[in-house]
Amino acid sequence: MTETAEREYARVEREAYTFYLDPLLVARVRREVGEGDVVRSIEAALAAALDYQMWVREVANGNRDVLS
Repeated sequence: MTETAEREYARVEREAYTFYLDPLLVARVRREVGEGDVVRSIEAALAAALDYQMWVREVANGNRDVLS
């Protein structure tokens, strides 16, 4: 990681988030697509949720345009 990237990474605020996974929905998805796809889908959804929260924060702070 470059020095600039390290500074940018250190600048980003980290917040704790809680995600609730409906056990019935997870069981259904396991049956329909398999365990490996369940894990990848959950990881993708969590990453998207965190990216969205960061985007909202940056837009609210005026650091980013709504369309970016």
